Amino acid sequence: MRRFFVPHTQIRGSHAVIDGDEFHHLRHVLRLHEGDRVAIQDDRGREYTGTITSLMSSAAEVTFHHRSSLPSPRFHLTLAIGLLKGQKVDLVIEKVTELGVDRIIPFTSTFTVSQLPGDRQHDRLSRWQRITHSAAKQSSSTVPQILPPRTFNQLWDDIPSTDATIMFYEQTQQTTLKTFASEYPTLSSLYIIIGSEGGFSTEEVNLAQQHGSHIISLGSSILRAETASIVAVSLCRFLWDTDPVPPLPSQVHKT
Repeated sequence: MRRFFVPHTQIRGSHAVIDGDEFHHLRHVLRLHEGDRVAIQDDRGREYTGTITSLMSSAAEVTFHHRSSLPSPRFHLTLAIGLLKGQKVDLVIEKVTELGVDRIIPFTSTFTVSQLPGDRQHDRLSRWQRITHSAAKQSSSTVPQILPPRTFNQLWDDIPSTDATIMFYEQTQQTTLKTFASEYPTLSSLYIIIGSEGGFSTEEVNLAQQHGSHIISLGSSILRAETASIVAVSLCRFLWDTDPVPPLPSQVHKT
């Protein structure tokens, strides 16, 4: 069943209106017709299944047969990623959406090469939101919230002091993700911070530590920022959002 994302404001009673890019995908890419069954997810964690009852020139109307609330995740993961050159951030956003992050926060720091002028932020944010919608359809995951870009100093206003935060820094080898996970085997939420191509300055590392962030290494290899983001999200999902592997049964020795 094809899935579409619709703001809650376009849902009334047992009906929803699909327009914009989602309608274009429904009508001109998938070529769906009246009577076809579809699934709809809104921005408040609810999912609907229904039938296309009307196709107009720029919108479709869906009548629902079933409505349910999406299960609350037991582990919330936020990725704060430094702006990258070219379309590398697009790649990161696509892949971490497929992996199931809940929130993405782009930021600039001392050594950030790519800058995003204020007059371009709205268009870029809209592009990123389209990427998350497409990736969520592909992977049947939820659509993460994407915040507008901010500076590294402003980043800490978005991170609750009570939540665990780790910042990956290539120049530290004191603590690895493995040792951090052994100290914190269960977490309900986690913020991970990964810099842009230039990494972090000493002042930024110190600021992160002042805010209670753990400075973590991803290993001896120095990864590209986009690779590090995907690897880090994958590992964190594995470590804190999966059931522990049961121990192997003890070997029975015959006497």
